[in-house]
Amino acid sequence: MDNATNVCPVCHQAVSAEYYFCPNCGNNLKEKPKAISALIQIGLYALAIFLPPLGLWPGIKYVIKKSPQAKRVGLITIVLTLISTVLTVWLIFSLFNDYLNQMNGALYGL
Repeated sequence: MDNATNVCPVCHQAVSAEYYFCPNCGNNLKEKPKAISALIQIGLYALAIFLPPLGLWPGIKYVIKKSPQAKRVGLITIVLTLISTVLTVWLIFSLFNDYLNQMNGALYGL
């Protein structure tokens, strides 16, 4: 038997390592990866957009999972977090610069 096959613990038949259920007896061999619901995706994306730095942790958590859907959701969350962070920092510096210009104008009568 090679690395690509396993044995069902119930009926002792050889099964492929990719199988989630034994084709002979129907025994559950391993947990099937669960799909990520739309509500969870919306929550992750909202977190990434409205609270930028906090979106990195769940993004990384989903990127390291084996499921392609989880990896995609994680990458989107990380990208949205980075874009939101850059926009937030730019907006803060812009507002601070406007404030300083107003203060300089008030102090120097410009």
